[in-house]
Amino acid sequence: MKKKLLIIVLTGLVCIMAFAADPHIRKAKNDGVYFVVSDLITVFSNDGYTTVQPETSKANNIICGMSQGNCTAEGSLTKVPTTTTTTTTTTTTTTTTTAGCWQKVTSGYFHSLGIKTDGTLWGWGRNNFGQLGDGTAISKSIPIQVGIGNNWQKIAAGVYHSLGLKTDGTLWAWGRNDYGQLGDGTITDRSNPVKIGTATDWVNIAAGDSYTLAIKSNGTLWAWGNNQEGQLGDGTTIDKNIPIQIGTTNDWKMITSGGGNTFAIKTDGTLWGWGNNLFGHLGDGTTIDRITPTQIGTATNWKNIVAGSLHSVGLRIDGTLWAWGRNELGPLGDGTTIDRLIPTQIGTATDWQSIDAGFEHSVALKTDGTFWAWGDNILGQLGDGTTTNRNSPTFIGTVTNVQSFTAGMFNTFIINDNSFLSGCGLNNYGQLGDGTNIQKPIFVSITCPTSTLAVQEDSQKIDKLKVYPNPVQDILTISLDQKIILLSVYNAAGQLILTKAINDTKGIIDFSSLTSGVYKVKVNADKDFVKTVKVIKR
Repeated sequence: MKKKLLIIVLTGLVCIMAFAADPHIRKAKNDGVYFVVSDLITVFSNDGYTTVQPETSKANNIICGMSQGNCTAEGSLTKVPTTTTTTTTTTTTTTTTTAGCWQKVTSGYFHSLGIKTDGTLWGWGRNNFGQLGDGTAISKSIPIQVGIGNNWQKIAAGVYHSLGLKTDGTLWAWGRNDYGQLGDGTITDRSNPVKIGTATDWVNIAAGDSYTLAIKSNGTLWAWGNNQEGQLGDGTTIDKNIPIQIGTTNDWKMITSGGGNTFAIKTDGTLWGWGNNLFGHLGDGTTIDRITPTQIGTATNWKNIVAGSLHSVGLRIDGTLWAWGRNELGPLGDGTTIDRLIPTQIGTATDWQSIDAGFEHSVALKTDGTFWAWGDNILGQLGDGTTTNRNSPTFIGTVTNVQSFTAGMFNTFIINDNSFLSGCGLNNYGQLGDGTNIQKPIFVSITCPTSTLAVQEDSQKIDKLKVYPNPVQDILTISLDQKIILLSVYNAAGQLILTKAINDTKGIIDFSSLTSGVYKVKVNADKDFVKTVKVIKR
């Protein structure tokens, strides 16, 4: 049977798609790149992207020629911007040349967080404990804005809790709090970011499985939350619901946390680990848990360290890559499935630049900009178009110009140098953020969302939302034709003043105790309805 061909001409880029079953990624002629993609094709290039729907539901191959420069292909239908006309033999699509909007991304167990280039914070995925921070417990399959602040600089996602660091050095936490992992002195879950203490000198954060770590600008190390395996490092196994200092030294540089173990690098380049060590993933040559920081080896040139669930990956200043711990699914990348109790060098390459680790998979970037992944791939988290586990670093040719990346429990996300965000892997709670709940074994794009907290000037009626009286003296009434979940009030500076659960089609807020001025009322309702209305208090 003859193969059908669909030729796309995209501003100088010629891409040819054909039915095929070849699973390999390889170089095409004329320095083009050959990709294996799914039935919905998204073609990225230097000056834009377009989406093409082939006339088949089977897998396709795509070849991108050299005339365009950089190009990749991803198997997901994306929301296409508009301006430049793209012509195919079967259809005409309008696309645009715009930059992306993302600067940072992190992923937890089933939820993800991102910071846009404007400093706003966004969350998507599972939200059963309020870990998205939008004031609800409703999961989201697309990014939704968290609060109205635009000064977020760092984020971390644990299993069911989240952390955020603002540019003013304040630390915020939200989500599940059963072990005190939020650090607010309680064990009460929070669905909105809560400020932790009054300190303004936090510089580094990490979120583990129900515990939290942070470093202050003076180099001191702090921890709180679940401590049943000694992962806090304070010499006990007692949980803590407020930040406590670990030891007395002030030479801590960076930290990372895994399922129940912790790593840190000091300013002298030494590596330290503590907590769970069941599979030797602390790297000290034993399988004994440690309840205080224990030096790992004698090397003084550690640059970065990341922790998966039961494996660890480290990067040295000389560009060499090291791994240790459980290796059943190949996350160590040494070509075997043998566990390692001490750091073991992965290959001989000296050009590794950055690393991260998921539940049982690992990802890394080389200095030449190439992206690599290995380990567990049953959910497509490696992004190579298959669900085949890999026990050595595998080149992922469908992503280029990677600027930053993160490995979640069962996902991988990358941000390229144009600030575009894409992800792959498990998506049962919408944690990829592409508007679906469909697992993706290749990287799919996450579009740039519009601020959900932009004030609607028609404050009397938005869609079928009614807010009255406005201006208000005492009682403000909010009604909608669907169930309102939560009402949140922010002052003019963007600070959260109060929240009120409604769970009805009508709710009221008492403004009588508030000072005169302008406020913003955020309405969260069923079906992911989110609107913000400007209200004037007399």
